Amino acid sequence: MLVVERRGTPLRFPMKTLALLTLVALASTTSLGCGADSSAPASAQPAPAAVPASQLGDGTPESVNLTEVIGPTAGLSVPRDLAFNPLRPNELWIVNFGDDSTVIVTNVLADTPVSERRKDAAANHFMAKPSSIAFGEDETTMGVPGTFATCQESRNTYDEKEKPNDFMGPTLWSSDLSIFARKDPNGLGSHLDMLHNSPLCVGIAHESANVYWTFSGRTNSVVKYDFGKDDGIGHDDHSDGDSWRYGLGAFKYEPGVPGHLVFDPADSMLYIADTGNGRLAKLDTKSGAMGRKLATKEPNDLFAEMTDASITDVVAGGGELQKPSGLELQDGYLFVSDNATSKITAFSKSGERVNQLDTRLPPGSLAGMSFGPDGKLYLVDMIGNRVLRVDVKPR
Repeated sequence: MLVVERRGTPLRFPMKTLALLTLVALASTTSLGCGADSSAPASAQPAPAAVPASQLGDGTPESVNLTEVIGPTAGLSVPRDLAFNPLRPNELWIVNFGDDSTVIVTNVLADTPVSERRKDAAANHFMAKPSSIAFGEDETTMGVPGTFATCQESRNTYDEKEKPNDFMGPTLWSSDLSIFARKDPNGLGSHLDMLHNSPLCVGIAHESANVYWTFSGRTNSVVKYDFGKDDGIGHDDHSDGDSWRYGLGAFKYEPGVPGHLVFDPADSMLYIADTGNGRLAKLDTKSGAMGRKLATKEPNDLFAEMTDASITDVVAGGGELQKPSGLELQDGYLFVSDNATSKITAFSKSGERVNQLDTRLPPGSLAGMSFGPDGKLYLVDMIGNRVLRVDVKPR
């Protein structure tokens, strides 16, 4: 006889009954050649495989929502690129190709974000047809810390009023909201610095300090810039600026489509959306040798040709990509927007496709992208004059 306590009441089982109960228990837990028991607790089941680069959902359009953050009523006019201010992460900046202006959005993560459109007094040169924006060094010579730079797809025509002279390149700005597009002490707007060796510039990426990389469409090359010390508000002494040109003719400009860049500080690799060649390229910025000095249109400290730099394919042309444009590096994956197909594809750094989202937007919509402080992907819709956020639906 076996005695078992249940809620304080003794239960008595004869030994024959106990044996029978034991057999029933074994039968309910033993596999009879049919694999694992499907009634096992969920915690014992294999976990579903994680979707790589899951910011794009599971790879189907139905797995995400494209949520409009702001639209045309916020002053967007052919938005080309966007970036979050690292010093004020809930602040988003968008550059407008259509009218040389900037839209600044605060409280981006709120249900009702607040936007403000600004246009610098001298935007027809210093921000003429902007293609790209990148935040950079914190320290400035004035105002609240925080700088950013823009690149312009322009040959310098001052709103088509003069013949092009190619006196164009990246511009350095303060993100101090009391300075940007508010101060104009010398009739040159609020810019802090500008160097002029990249006309038709379609992409920019920050490396460190006041060092930036650009995609120069006029020469189909990549140019590295060091502004040195900023000039202060609205000055034009660029004599401490250095620049180096890489891969002359190795890249191909696609008019009207930004070709964005991203610098990886982990290994000093620069990734380039080589739009005209339909490829994703990689430049080893530690490679190359300085060659001949190049002529400049203004006094500069240095402008030189770099030779024998290592430029390789990550994703070769004629394959996965048609007109790669936007480019971001997140969680070890390269996210590329395709202006021709309106697809966003995530690749490993070795070029393996790991996820892809068809946004189903009209061809020509996609350009710059940026990951927000919420870890979500934000993108410009150039045709719809919108900023969209990729919201993954719960699984």
